[in-house]
Amino acid sequence: MLNVLKNHNQSNIAVITNDHSYDYQTLAEKIAMVCDFLQMEGVERIALCASNSIDWLVVDLAAMSTSTLIVPVPDFFSEAQKQHVIFSCKVSHVISEKPTADSKPLVGTGLFINEVGYHGDVAIPEGTQKVTFTSGSTGTPKGVCLSRDNQLTVAKSLVEVIGLDKPQHLSLLPFSTLLENIAGIYAPLLCGGTVKIICDSKRGFSGSRLVDMQALLITIAQSDAHTLNLVPELLKVLVVACKQGWQPPQSLKFVAVGGGKVDKALIAAARECGLPVCQGYGLSEASSVVALNTLEDNSDSSVGKLLPHVTGTIENGELILKGNAFLGYLGEPNSWYQDTVQTDDLAEFKGDKLYLNGRAKNLIINSLGRNISPEWPESLLDATGLFSQAVVIGEGLSQLVALLMPLKGVANDHIATSLAHINQALPDYAKLNHFILLDAPLSYEQGMLTENGRFKRAAINQTFLRQASTLVA
Repeated sequence: MLNVLKNHNQSNIAVITNDHSYDYQTLAEKIAMVCDFLQMEGVERIALCASNSIDWLVVDLAAMSTSTLIVPVPDFFSEAQKQHVIFSCKVSHVISEKPTADSKPLVGTGLFINEVGYHGDVAIPEGTQKVTFTSGSTGTPKGVCLSRDNQLTVAKSLVEVIGLDKPQHLSLLPFSTLLENIAGIYAPLLCGGTVKIICDSKRGFSGSRLVDMQALLITIAQSDAHTLNLVPELLKVLVVACKQGWQPPQSLKFVAVGGGKVDKALIAAARECGLPVCQGYGLSEASSVVALNTLEDNSDSSVGKLLPHVTGTIENGELILKGNAFLGYLGEPNSWYQDTVQTDDLAEFKGDKLYLNGRAKNLIINSLGRNISPEWPESLLDATGLFSQAVVIGEGLSQLVALLMPLKGVANDHIATSLAHINQALPDYAKLNHFILLDAPLSYEQGMLTENGRFKRAAINQTFLRQASTLVA
């Protein structure tokens, strides 16, 4: 990767931060300094514990350039989860923003490095350069092992498919999120673009969660960005803001959204607001993105065509991917060196377009024996723009029940009218005839959400299913 950066016009701007710009020559020099340090110190495995910054980017690219194993530790993980990640990978060094009694400055950056002494064998597939952790529906994160080629293959495909020359990308998601790491750092830099990095507080984030919508809107409006990566929740925020008078910058050329099912009405609303949104799909086990719409071939309801490096088949309703499969899970040798990835996603192909129908493990089986993917009615609820959260439950019940967190100022009669409209598009067994208004948003701290904001459905069912059953009875 370092050689690629050196081949670009060295005077072009590679990275912009809150108060500095770095051309490609300066960026390459900073990376080379860290490369030399890692090799001189004999650093084997790094845990990188830091928020978005030029230093995070430099350390990550230096690790890739020296084939040093790196473990990005999400800043929003709990301390117990962070320690689990560090110990399970047997990292030799921790790089962080805060000094400790035993740490020393990391040359060329504002970070600090500490030798933690977890030397020793670890069950990890050969060729692993990065371990990305996702906790999914449990509190114990699981390590997905990726090679250097796994990551760069996806980045190169994105450059080819998106087709923008020297894009300026504004990073909104945490770099520890694999999507932003690959699509927000590697892809723009591979094609000579610019990565714009704004600190968490100025872009309105605390960890992975948006806490200041106005800060986010100001950041985007003033960014002159060409591209953004969004999760569905952020797309909803921008659409609501547009309806309230906010205008996205004219510079935007491509806004990718992924991480969950997005209803076509929300996609259409975003485009009407001037947001050039293209829905995509990916998973860590395939090194992030595997399918993406483009501006030239953009479907409201599909996640697009598979990227050039991957093929897919449907087996018993489940999407199976082949090409660029991950090396395996940390500590699970039986998972290593597989040719295919079982996605656990229900999907279908219509022509060359991929359509998602929900997660296999999320299926609700009602008392009539019907299988219902909750993402289906949830996407219709999300598309109304009335709710900050909407989750559907109903396991073993005769009818579904919606748990709703309305936006401020949304009246109950408006909710009822909206549900009646949604029900016109749903068959009897999937209609939302009952709802529960949440007193407060479901949160990570309550154990109801994963770190990236996805519902922990088992915990939600355990908490609300009894109350829901009284409504249906």
